[in-house]
Amino acid sequence: MKPIIFIPGIQATSLVNSNTFDFNYIWNAYDTLGSSISSSVFGTYINENLQINPLYDQGIETIIERNHIARLPYESAILKLKTKLNCTKAYKDTPIYLFGYDWRMSNMESAKRLKAYIEYLKHKLQDKNIEGFRFITHSMGGLVLTCYLNLLKDDFSRIDKIVMTAPPFLGSPYSLIHMVKGDGGLRSILNWAIGRNEDMRKVIRTYPGVYELLPVYPDALKYIDTDEPLDLLKKIYWQKNIYDDIKDLFDSRLALLNEFRSPSGLKNLSDLPKAIKNKIVIVIGEGDETFTKIKVKKKGDTNNITNLIDLNSLNDGKESGDGTVPFKSSSIYANEIKTLAVKKQNIFDEISNNLDFHGLFLNDSRVRNIIERYLTVEETNPVIKKLENWWDTPDGSVRKV
Repeated sequence: MKPIIFIPGIQATSLVNSNTFDFNYIWNAYDTLGSSISSSVFGTYINENLQINPLYDQGIETIIERNHIARLPYESAILKLKTKLNCTKAYKDTPIYLFGYDWRMSNMESAKRLKAYIEYLKHKLQDKNIEGFRFITHSMGGLVLTCYLNLLKDDFSRIDKIVMTAPPFLGSPYSLIHMVKGDGGLRSILNWAIGRNEDMRKVIRTYPGVYELLPVYPDALKYIDTDEPLDLLKKIYWQKNIYDDIKDLFDSRLALLNEFRSPSGLKNLSDLPKAIKNKIVIVIGEGDETFTKIKVKKKGDTNNITNLIDLNSLNDGKESGDGTVPFKSSSIYANEIKTLAVKKQNIFDEISNNLDFHGLFLNDSRVRNIIERYLTVEETNPVIKKLENWWDTPDGSVRKV
């Protein structure tokens, strides 16, 4: 048996306060098209801060735990995969487990919980002759799994196959945009009108998970006047009004971010043995305009920056990606690990592409086909046999990077 574990992206796990009689929601995942559209128009909102020790909520009577995983981005893909596996003799009745997690916390902490979860599954399935675990991740779920690989101390004997989709290995400018200016657009105006936008920015500045999505690839941020790059791992490059009222907490988050970006945090997949690299497929999006480069106005000393982001420069810094994660962030391992790029299509080809290419990535039929084929590629399959490469599509919209 080769059980599958699915790890979703940021905000895709609903969170509840378990210290209530009815488990009140403090964050509800996007379960329907209506809830997704409503969130994109009115803005997301969460008002629970984390303490300096990010394992705990600030509210003294609040104990927040994970609940269900968002249905809209994932349910169809997972159920169709289950059906596909049941049609193959080798993988009939393969269990698929959903690992939801508190995405506010550090991915390193989520990785520890994933390790404990896998140990639980090993004992649960101890009489089922487990040959290895298979993993499917989306977005930040890939960072959780990458941190988990670091915890294995080079013992990868239980890893059978891995499919990472839309992974933000080197972050995304959107995390910084949310920290500095809120959601932006109509939702920002509506949040401002009811007094929520500033609250939202301050709350997410307490979340390690958001810091760990900050862009760290070359030229992500540059000063307009000097063309000098900014290093968000160093406090001197941040504007004071972001951390003035949370100095100790901000220092703690920045220290945690540096740990996350060190060899002891996020595993460098280049360091994996070749045999393990050959068990990984990375699926990324391209062809959707994505914020990639951000300009910063520098006035005098860096501690007196008036605004960390030059809002007028955002559209000038758009490049290819999946609409959220830049191509240069998700494709960094293309020379060593099989990386397949799925091109965004027009509205008549793939409706989900145009709603949210990144968020609904697993709903794309080409992405689903890649996952299904990779997990069953050793099976006799006449469709795959006719293709030069098992990931090919008739229109050539999927390529090996």
